[in-house]
Amino acid sequence: MSQAHAPAAMEHLTLEGPVGGNGLEFKAFQFPLVGTATADLPAPPGAAWRDGAGHATLLHFAPGRFFAPAPAAELARHLAALEAAGIGRVFDVTGKWCALRVAGPGALRLLAAGADVEAVLAHRDCAALSLFDCPVVLAHASRAFDLWVPASYATDLRNSLERLRAR
Repeated sequence: MSQAHAPAAMEHLTLEGPVGGNGLEFKAFQFPLVGTATADLPAPPGAAWRDGAGHATLLHFAPGRFFAPAPAAELARHLAALEAAGIGRVFDVTGKWCALRVAGPGALRLLAAGADVEAVLAHRDCAALSLFDCPVVLAHASRAFDLWVPASYATDLRNSLERLRAR
């Protein structure tokens, strides 16, 4: 189907990215989290911390694994303090991840062509999954979905989303 015949929801859909950036990952030494880690990190897998604007700041995307996209200095210091306390290890992953955003009416429908995103995020803020054969960390935002994909997959994922959007 041509873009002229695309459903109205897809016409208002926006795709942003991929955009590279800095990031940190934190790997807890023990899981399930114990002691102060349960209060100092988003405890259950799938939980996320957000800033005042609703942007994800720390995602518990897999058991004991956390991703901080573009971390503020305060969060970077917090993770470093957890490392110093022996809770886990911080890794600088600048250049590893690229961010994409799918927003507007039709965003869920577009992503559902690659995975049952609604079911995956039913009781979670974020999840690690494969979308169109690309590994992603996915988080739901207000009327949008934020995706972080390894840089080597970013162009392919964007192209897949564009092809599906045009149908």
